[in-house]
Amino acid sequence: MAKFSVEGTQNVEVSKKLPSEKSSMAQLEIMEAYTRAHEQNALEPKEIREVRCLQAIYPTLFRSVEKEDRIAGRLDFLPIGFGSVTSLGGVGHYCVFGKLREFQKSFDQEAQKRVDILYNYWLSNDIKTIYCSDILTDDTIGRFIDCEYPLIATARLSGMMLDYPKLLELGIGGLRAQITEKQKADKDNIFYQATLECLDLFVKCSCHLQEDIREKMVHAEKKRRAEL
Repeated sequence: MAKFSVEGTQNVEVSKKLPSEKSSMAQLEIMEAYTRAHEQNALEPKEIREVRCLQAIYPTLFRSVEKEDRIAGRLDFLPIGFGSVTSLGGVGHYCVFGKLREFQKSFDQEAQKRVDILYNYWLSNDIKTIYCSDILTDDTIGRFIDCEYPLIATARLSGMMLDYPKLLELGIGGLRAQITEKQKADKDNIFYQATLECLDLFVKCSCHLQEDIREKMVHAEKKRRAEL
């Protein structure tokens, strides 16, 4: 296995990130809850494990709707989480170790120990670290964006084309009905179960944002109230 620093540059940052709305302690507790969900469901089918992890961080990660927003859904991306974009954290179950170490500096010694526990757990569970451990070599293949090597390791994890028209035509209720119908013929299909739970979580997140917007309408001026 090639030697590499997990705290080195991992991602291409495409824009300046907004500071998290949440306190450092709140962020730590979110990452602990996510890590706990991942660890406790390690032996579950991957579909169930991922739903449990998503349930641990959503809708908590949503930011408040800001005064000029016309679209709801801003998110805080923490050093540990689940994602699909490298510039916004990472792909799959991720830990951005350099950012986690920087985050750790904001705490006293006792809380720093809690961050160490997270750090050590994700050394063997971060998707990118696992991939690099399998693929990198000492002299021929380097990490993504490391131009000192003749080859760099990157990967396309998905080739999906999302069916937005289907979502708009059927809505959440229609999708749920379609999945439930298919489930009747394949009762042990765990993917169907996880998909239904994902739709439930989507609805929960939508209601969370809806409640935030309703609260802001109370004191908003007429023009902004119409926008909301």
